[in-house]
Amino acid sequence: MGERNTVVIACSVLTDLLGSRLPPGTPVTWMDINLHNTPRKLATSLQTCIDAIADPSHVLVGYGLCGNGLVGVKARQHTLIIPRTHDCVAIFLGSHQRYVQRFFASPNTYYLTKGWLDAKDEPLTDYLDYVRDYDQETADYLVHMKYKHYRKLCMVGFSQEELDACRADAMKVAAFCKERFGMEYDETIGTSQLIDQLAQLSAGQATAGNEFVVVGPGGEISADMFLSPGEGGPMPMARGEQ
Repeated sequence: MGERNTVVIACSVLTDLLGSRLPPGTPVTWMDINLHNTPRKLATSLQTCIDAIADPSHVLVGYGLCGNGLVGVKARQHTLIIPRTHDCVAIFLGSHQRYVQRFFASPNTYYLTKGWLDAKDEPLTDYLDYVRDYDQETADYLVHMKYKHYRKLCMVGFSQEELDACRADAMKVAAFCKERFGMEYDETIGTSQLIDQLAQLSAGQATAGNEFVVVGPGGEISADMFLSPGEGGPMPMARGEQ
């Protein structure tokens, strides 16, 4: 990673998985988990954090493209290093390639993780929030419009023990999604491969390969940077993207 400082800016859904792997003392900013729901706010918030870094640094960005939420973000005097993934789901699955494989095998899947369950960022809580903030008819309409495209709900855990521990909460969401949208429930064990690589980069123990987008000083993030060699066309729908 060279002599530059290394700074981490990441979605707070990665706090447990990535935070526990970072070298002690690594400067890190955990961003509001709800920013992925408003891509324009995500870009603005991320740019503000980057601009606040005084010394030229390697900035490890713990996001995927996230519904084009990173498009237009400028590196300034820094070097940005970002997982080459469409959204955080691919980070939990270990690679963009594994995400694409699952997408074509089972399109329109909505993913849960322990981080999203803990943050109450899932369809059931969304619905309860809509009921609290609006009338019943409006709540029904809003939740239908947001989740009507999904056909499966998949819980991603990083061990069988984690899946077992999260199942009760996941099944509450699954029951709601089954009743409302006919979603089937599924579970899979993810891999920390990309998260481990981010941690190794932060420790200077690795160099960024094809799994990462590197934006040098003066550069700007664009959507086509996230296409793998030989890949074209639209990316799979992101989590929560309508």
